[in-house]
Amino acid sequence: MELTLEELNKTIMEMRTKGRLTEALTLAEQGLIVALENDNHKHGLDLFFQKILIHHALGDTLSMVSHIHDYEACCQQYGTTKDFMNYYLVMSLIYDLVGVREKTVEMTKKSIEHATQLKDIKMLVRCHSNLCYLEVENGCYKEALNAALIARKYNNMLAKSLPELAKLQEIRINNNLADVYILEGDFEMGQALLNHTLNSDIIENHKREKVAALFGYGFLYEHQQRLEEAVAYYKQAIALAQSYGDNQIAKKVMRMLLNVLYQLDYRDEIFDVQRAYIELTEKMSADNLLQQVMNLEFNRQKEKLEKRALYDPLTGVLNRHFLDVELHDWLKDAQNYQQFVGLIVLDIDYFKAYNDRYGHLFGDMVLQLLATGLRDFLRNQEAVIIRYGGDEFIVCLRHHTKRFIHDFIQEFHGYLLTLKLEQQNDSYPLKISLGACVNDLDNYDYMQLFKQADRNLYKAKNNGRANFVISSL
Repeated sequence: MELTLEELNKTIMEMRTKGRLTEALTLAEQGLIVALENDNHKHGLDLFFQKILIHHALGDTLSMVSHIHDYEACCQQYGTTKDFMNYYLVMSLIYDLVGVREKTVEMTKKSIEHATQLKDIKMLVRCHSNLCYLEVENGCYKEALNAALIARKYNNMLAKSLPELAKLQEIRINNNLADVYILEGDFEMGQALLNHTLNSDIIENHKREKVAALFGYGFLYEHQQRLEEAVAYYKQAIALAQSYGDNQIAKKVMRMLLNVLYQLDYRDEIFDVQRAYIELTEKMSADNLLQQVMNLEFNRQKEKLEKRALYDPLTGVLNRHFLDVELHDWLKDAQNYQQFVGLIVLDIDYFKAYNDRYGHLFGDMVLQLLATGLRDFLRNQEAVIIRYGGDEFIVCLRHHTKRFIHDFIQEFHGYLLTLKLEQQNDSYPLKISLGACVNDLDNYDYMQLFKQADRNLYKAKNNGRANFVISSL
């Protein structure tokens, strides 16, 4: 592609801001293919996120849900704090669409936590604006107003760097804030905010936001008992939502329209709207969207339980249970692909002294530091990290070149000796002893590899500690 993936992401964001959603979706799909083919997970995750948001803006909820499992898996394997911030926003949008209000709020607040940590102004604007809408739905108008004002504060900051995006976010904030004022009886302020939306020079490019404003006018006139005017605006909102396939919003506005038609006793229109509502409900039931989302939640909880069984809660690395149930398959894969395997056994020299002198909480921090160091250094390798017990860890590494494994283990040990725990202006460097065994392509037996690596660990300790010994089968 002529554009780099970073430039492509920026271009797609600009297209979304200008309402060029179909073009943006095409570019996002093409870019995602390139990113995945080149193992560019950083930009791939950004493109995945953008693609799902475009589907949301287009009202294509089924496509959103169909992508979420793969997106979540990518986040779990390669994601940073930013990616999880984005992921929680996506999940909040999906839960909102299927009406699971408690989960919607939970996901929104998680996204805000990550955005606050990262000082991500764009996300802080969007999430607080969404939170305003959610608090309105919950009947908490004071909290909704507060969320909108926070969103507006961040949006003023955003306008300095991304004025076009800030203009779009201002429309979203005003639409949500208008509902608060209408429900509080301040119709003049509510109407002023809606006027601002419909008079915006960019509104025709953003159908979803225009639907929200038309709905807001219907809502305003309904509360003012100007029912016929409310009907007209609700109908406009439904027609526009249906024009781009946003069934969720169309169904929501149909319910509001029916309520007004009942008050007016417009029986013929009631019959027509009811029939359309039933047909739309049946279509959405056939899509089985809620069931898909609930299955997603069930699978997520199942995976959490499975992960809990395999992972050490203190350090977050695999535990000994992995040796019993998964390592055989991992070694079998290495054999099938004719890869060499290096099995490393390591521990912290004089770890007991840390516990005795500084306490077990200090010892726990040392173990967590080591586990983090192991994950960081091995991130781009085909490797698994297992806490064998106490301060002893096992690392299994596979590669097509035996020389690579030997050189890597030497470099690996040097890196581990740079780890130090910083605590209250004091520094505590870690001393690590390491034993390793590299197989030939005929022997993939775990116990033989482990026994030789374990013997090498004790040779390293006898050689003065903070040392390493490697041998081959």
